Amino acid sequence: MTKRPIPTIKGVFVNSHVNMVRKLKGEEGLKQMETRYGRPLRFKYLEEVPVRDEVRIIEIALDLVSEKRISRSERSFEAGRLHFRNFAGTPLGKLVMLSLPRNFKTIMMRIPHVASHVFRHVGFTVKDLGDRSVSVLMENNDYPIEHFRGVFYEWLVFRKYKGSVEAKEIPGNIYRYIISWK
Repeated sequence: MTKRPIPTIKGVFVNSHVNMVRKLKGEEGLKQMETRYGRPLRFKYLEEVPVRDEVRIIEIALDLVSEKRISRSERSFEAGRLHFRNFAGTPLGKLVMLSLPRNFKTIMMRIPHVASHVFRHVGFTVKDLGDRSVSVLMENNDYPIEHFRGVFYEWLVFRKYKGSVEAKEIPGNIYRYIISWK
């Protein structure tokens, strides 16, 4: 059996979650976050951080900044939404969002290119499903399936579209997301 490569994300993106907690909860919140994580929360800009570590960090951040307790069934989805908002609110995220095309379909079709600069060992494939719908396949990742349903949903909200994101797990560590909007 071939061992799959560990999916990673650049440290700059993980730092957005740490910095959000620092901004909203101060140094005390950051100490709580680090204690719960169990290791220092210092990541170099281009450091390859295992996705599973980023998931833990985002979920800890969600616990620390949420005004109400998030149910276990909504946790991964809400962590994904927070993930997108954290990135979109950073200086880099603002620059990236401004540089993307205005047409949402064009953005979605370019996900594999954008993801290649963010992730390592995570595959993205996009298929056009018609005027306002795409299928995104995500391979070899350590995110819970609901996490990226939350990311894509929040992206629709950010672009002010009404829409839906359906998620389905396919054998072989593949997630399929159907994103549709009006």
